[in-house]
Amino acid sequence: MICHTGLVSISFRKKSVGEIIDASLSAGITAIEWGGDVHVPHGDTETAARTAKLCAGAGIALPEYGSYYYLNESPETFADVAASARALGTPLIRIWGGKKSSDALKTEDYAALVADARRVCDMAPERILCLECHKNSVTDEYHTALRFLEDVDRENLKMFWQPNQFRDLSYNLDALRALLPHIRGVHVFSWDREQMYPLERGGDAWRQYLPLLKQAGVRNYMLEFMHDHRIESLPETANTLKTWLEE
Repeated sequence: MICHTGLVSISFRKKSVGEIIDASLSAGITAIEWGGDVHVPHGDTETAARTAKLCAGAGIALPEYGSYYYLNESPETFADVAASARALGTPLIRIWGGKKSSDALKTEDYAALVADARRVCDMAPERILCLECHKNSVTDEYHTALRFLEDVDRENLKMFWQPNQFRDLSYNLDALRALLPHIRGVHVFSWDREQMYPLERGGDAWRQYLPLLKQAGVRNYMLEFMHDHRIESLPETANTLKTWLEE
């Protein structure tokens, strides 16, 4: 199985689409998740189509679209998100599980998130919508993520995964194993709470995560932010990830 060493474009929000493609080619990046806030804005299908054409010419895959659609926050905007994903040709769309932590949700809040998740899944049945175990969301903890997936009950609602930098290795391995059947993509970094480190520092943990993910058939591994926020660090960071994926 060939795995993509990819990049989340919001790692370099101040860089242009062309600059990110050029840097990706130089670093051996084979896939990009374009962000919906800056590089490929929601509803701007001309930019999406132009970006897709540039990436196709460069041999860069577009497996996912990093939207900023928050469940039950602005329901009318999802049509724009879906339009951009279709123009890009991405099979996956990242969405967000609201803006409140799971333990702060009232019963009616939770029900509204479930209803909106069903609605947007039904609006784009040909796409897979992926949530993240992100803080301040309904899926901020893996047990609540599993419950939410079950309650929404849509085949095209899945998960992205990333280690929780506020939890220990044991928790992250438990979360990964529990969510593994639902995971369709991974965001890769080495953080400890708010502190970012060169990716190689996280090797002990990632060498435990990656075999499980690869055995499950997960193909997309997207680098998210450099430890120093510099695009010049992309080649070294990408090489670290490629080395792990080839082991």
